[in-house]
Amino acid sequence: MRLRNQILLIVALLAVVPGAIMGYVAFAQLRDSAEEQYDRQLDASVRAAQRRVRERAEHDRRAVDRLCEPDFVVDRLLLDLAADRFGPARQNDLVEELPAVMGSLGLDVLTLVDARDGRVLAAAHYPGRAGAVDRELVADAERAGEAPFVREVRARTQGETREAQAFLSACVAERDGVRVLVAGGRFLDSVARDLATDAGSVRMVLTGPDGALPPDAPSGREPRDVQRFTHADGSPAALLRAAVDDRDLVERQRELTRTFLWIGAAALAASLLIGVALSLSVTRPLSTLEDAANRVGGGDLESTLGARASVEVGSAFRAFDKMTRDLRRTQEKLLRAERIAAWRDIARSIAHEIKNPLSPIQVSIETMQKTYRKKHPDFDEIFWESTDTILEEVERLRRIVTEFSHFARMPRPRPEEVAIGDVVGHVVGLHQGGDLQIDVIDPGDLAPIRADREQLTQVLVNLVQNAADAAVAVHGAHGARVRIVLEPCDAPPGVRVRVQDNGPGIPAEDRLRVFEPYFTTKAEGKGTGLGLAIVHRIASEHGGSVEIGDSPLGGAEMTVLLPESGPPPEADISLTDTAVPLVQKR
Repeated sequence: MRLRNQILLIVALLAVVPGAIMGYVAFAQLRDSAEEQYDRQLDASVRAAQRRVRERAEHDRRAVDRLCEPDFVVDRLLLDLAADRFGPARQNDLVEELPAVMGSLGLDVLTLVDARDGRVLAAAHYPGRAGAVDRELVADAERAGEAPFVREVRARTQGETREAQAFLSACVAERDGVRVLVAGGRFLDSVARDLATDAGSVRMVLTGPDGALPPDAPSGREPRDVQRFTHADGSPAALLRAAVDDRDLVERQRELTRTFLWIGAAALAASLLIGVALSLSVTRPLSTLEDAANRVGGGDLESTLGARASVEVGSAFRAFDKMTRDLRRTQEKLLRAERIAAWRDIARSIAHEIKNPLSPIQVSIETMQKTYRKKHPDFDEIFWESTDTILEEVERLRRIVTEFSHFARMPRPRPEEVAIGDVVGHVVGLHQGGDLQIDVIDPGDLAPIRADREQLTQVLVNLVQNAADAAVAVHGAHGARVRIVLEPCDAPPGVRVRVQDNGPGIPAEDRLRVFEPYFTTKAEGKGTGLGLAIVHRIASEHGGSVEIGDSPLGGAEMTVLLPESGPPPEADISLTDTAVPLVQKR
């Protein structure tokens, strides 16, 4: 991971992680606080509902008991029943009077029943029930005593008849042997509705005995039991439960979540902006330093940075500039030392090469002198043999000097667009007609390269000649084989030329020295040791390289890599600019 990405990641983590932790803690606290508030509200609502249910039950109890006490309506009814004056007309009057009485008492249900035979004298909530027999109501009132109980009743409200559960209280008014049952109370669903108006977000839900909530009831939190209602025999009739409508809480939590997400996104965006600015301030000088280091690594020791940054980075830049100056001075010293060492080696090699032919020249001249003094009869024959030897060695000296002159004064490359296949074909054509077998593997679709055609020809001639000499030395002219393989190269774009032979190969210990001037593995007098040095120099000045390997034919393989772009700009500064002339004119 790059430094810039690491800085961005660290800044983002430092900004987001603490904020996320603090946000989560704050969110959890607010959520717990809201839930605790809802729990308190639910508990308070349950207690208030239970109190209201008890109060209303007591109110209904007192309202019913008031009718059983000396009351005008019930007392007159008892007198009429005792005197046997309660006929249809009197019953109709009672039916018409009783709804007003029920309303004044705040009841939903009110029934007067003759406790002797269960005959309904009047029912304010359902007038049509007058005259019916309801002994079960009398029995339920006796079983319940003073406790309220639930009973199914039929009621008529606003012109509609319905079956409903009523929460009833009952008492018995007695006079002169006549007993009248008074049963009154409220509808259970109205009890739940009345409580809901005081409960806020808590909804009072009337359920069956099993407590199952209806589909439209709030279901966000666990409901609480408020009041169990029973029949006169004590069996469960209904259950009043308190359910919390937590939609407001859920919406508040969602709003908190959205708020924290927006805050987190804003913090992340701000941290990324700060991270980008910080990473640029840190990595931009490093990138500049990296680019300069790459230029220095590529040989450009003139690269300088200067103190163009902060104090710390400026110190690094100044240290880098000092390093490049020191490297430049060191390189100049090394170049001078290498140049001196190279010319010393070349001078030693030339002296060695010249010394070899001087010995036979000296011997030939001394032989001619001796035979001439002695008037030797074979002087003419000796003279011609000696002069032939002298001329041969002089020719060898001339060849040594000429090749060295070529090596020392090699002209700068003059690049042009060259098809490598044409150059290979020309070099192979120079060997046509002989016994040497030269094979060429050319894919035929190689792109042209920029190169000096003459120097490229010289490279291939030297490589092919060396390969041919090595192969012939082992197998003779008829068994020698040389193969030239042309291949495209992707990195860098260009071509790769492989010259392979079936000669003895090049030992590993000699592969590092074969490109040195005057190093040769050929027999005495067969080579000057400059051929591969010239090949290496031409390839280097073209931006390429030369490698030595093992040939699939069994001998050596010389691989020349030539880039498509041709000689680099620095090739214009040739070694000829620093070469020392072999002969200085006076």
